[in-house]
Formats: sequence, structure tokens, C-alpha cells
Amino acid sequence: MTDELPPWREITTDDYAPRIFTDLGSLEAWIASSETLRLLLVRQHEGEFRLRLILREGVDLRWGPTADPNWRWDYAHGPELALDAAEIWIERANGRRKRVDQMETRP
Repeated sequence: MTDELPPWREITTDDYAPRIFTDLGSLEAWIASSETLRLLLVRQHEGEFRLRLILREGVDLRWGPTADPNWRWDYAHGPELALDAAEIWIERANGRRKRVDQMETRP
């Protein structure tokens, strides 16, 4: 038996978001997105890899005067299942990354 952890697999919303299912209606796209995430999470649970969700400021940040690029809840992450990834990071517009999966309050 080995204590070695599975490798990381980084995903972005481009890998599963409802917007990538352009040939489906909005409800069907949400269902397809959820199923894609579910299958990735099953593979994570089985130990194939650990998921690292990367939310990108330039793509996923919700628009609005109070949108905070440092706060994960201000990002459109798609189905809630996405937040079950082993780690969640924000990639700022300048390319720098910050781990945010353990933040309980706004920075």
C-alpha cells in the first residue's frame, strides 16, 4: 500500500458549464453539465485524481457593482456539485492564483 496521493486534474467551467452544451435547451444543458461534474467527482472519489476547480476572473466573475474577484461566491461556477472539488482556486486577470476553497468569510 502506498501513501501517495492521486495526481491533480485541473478543470475550469469550460470543461462542464451549461454554456458549452450549445445544442441543448437551458434545462437540458444544466442537466448535462451536472452529469459531467458528477462523473468527474465519481472518478475523484475512486482515487483516480483530485479535482482542482479554477474559477477565472475574466470568464466566470459575475457582473455587478459589488462583484468581488477574490470571493468564490461571486463567480458563476455552474451546478453546486462543482464546489465538491478537492480544491477551488481563483485565477485573477493577471494570471495569479489564490486558493479559496477554505475561505469562510470575504477576504
